[in-house]
Amino acid sequence: MPKKNCCKLEDKEGKIKLTAKFLDLISETNRLNILRILRQRAMSVGDIWEYLDLPQNLVSHHLKVLKDFGLLNSKRNGKKVIYSLDQEVIKRYKSLLIKFI
Repeated sequence: MPKKNCCKLEDKEGKIKLTAKFLDLISETNRLNILRILRQRAMSVGDIWEYLDLPQNLVSHHLKVLKDFGLLNSKRNGKKVIYSLDQEVIKRYKSLLIKFI
């Protein structure tokens, strides 16, 4: 039986892997909480840390993982680093995810 034409593997396979990687990244509870917290406003690691029951160095680790994946922007404000959601990247992943469900 021939495969249905709706799911061309050559085009979709990379997007499926990227979507799976995104889901894996945000499935970690603390990272998802950080994204939820940053949805309200941009914050420093110290501000974010106050909302979570985690050591500050672990919050910093999760922020680095999210930033390296491209979900966060950061800017230096004196000695502090202020993190915010990269809304354009979030929209792209949201759109990508919607295509597969």
